[in-house]
Amino acid sequence: MNKATDSIDISINDETKQVAINSTVQSVIEIYAELAGADVNAIAVAINSEIVPRVRWQSECCLAGDKFEIFSVVAGG
Repeated sequence: MNKATDSIDISINDETKQVAINSTVQSVIEIYAELAGADVNAIAVAINSEIVPRVRWQSECCLAGDKFEIFSVVAGG
């Protein structure tokens, strides 16, 4: 993959990662969940300090320099 034309750098939990141009939030979350052994349905995400609702994951594309904070949602009280 040619970094200059095919991918962009984003930050996921303070680690720089390369993703394909036009990657959606959904695709990034799915890859993260698979690598982390997490359940996609139990994840919340903030991009650039803004919570991104799940309904926008498929339509929102990543931009170079985006800072993802991915959290596992845990039930409790």
